[in-house]
Amino acid sequence: MTTPDLKALYDKESELNAQWERDIHEARKKYYEHNQAFYQRRAELATGWSGDTQTHHAPIADFWLTALRKEHGTRKLVTKPDLGPLKSLIDIRIEWLEGFDYVLMFHFAPNEYFTNRVMRKEFYYEKTAASTGEPSPLEIRGDRIHWKKNHILQAECHARIGTRSFFAFVSRSLAYGDAQTAEEDTVEDARMVEDFEMGEAIRDCVQPYAMDFNSKVFGVEGNRESEEEENADEDEEEGDDMDW
Repeated sequence: MTTPDLKALYDKESELNAQWERDIHEARKKYYEHNQAFYQRRAELATGWSGDTQTHHAPIADFWLTALRKEHGTRKLVTKPDLGPLKSLIDIRIEWLEGFDYVLMFHFAPNEYFTNRVMRKEFYYEKTAASTGEPSPLEIRGDRIHWKKNHILQAECHARIGTRSFFAFVSRSLAYGDAQTAEEDTVEDARMVEDFEMGEAIRDCVQPYAMDFNSKVFGVEGNRESEEEENADEDEEEGDDMDW
């Protein structure tokens, strides 16, 4: 087979894979939008919160915190200083933008740590992804966290932890090309990739499988929970500082 023939095969394969990525993404968006009412009802029943009102006692304590800690892709994002604030997390929602872009929206009940009721984390991809089907990270935009005065030290702790803090993740904004030095560029590229991976793990695993991660509460062995527990020993060996 000649080189032009092989190149044609490569181009066709790339075209098919690009279409596959676009189809998966569109199916994911359609599925989420079709089931928004269910996701909202799930959050209300599990956490006891409907909008700004606590309607009943939460039947599943730390519903979203548990899901974040048990999902393999996000468990290391939740550090000890994050545990208290994340107990007030009452919903995770997705806002789909143009192309592959999306926003994660973290809704919180009133709490002693910060005044934010919603924190947004926005993810933007290169527009060439529309043709190649392989989305390339371009920019992330985080929200400013309005820490209450008695938790300023906690805010400083999150800043020291850096990439390993959930709230550092939520508040971080980065864009390719902003770094001033080669060293900064290397660090920021790594953080950008990590944040996109965390965002996709929350979007594709934590949000749709939240009940499964909490299944032991009602006496069921969830599929996701079983899968993640198989990796628990491996993760512990990597030396993170969380109490499980």
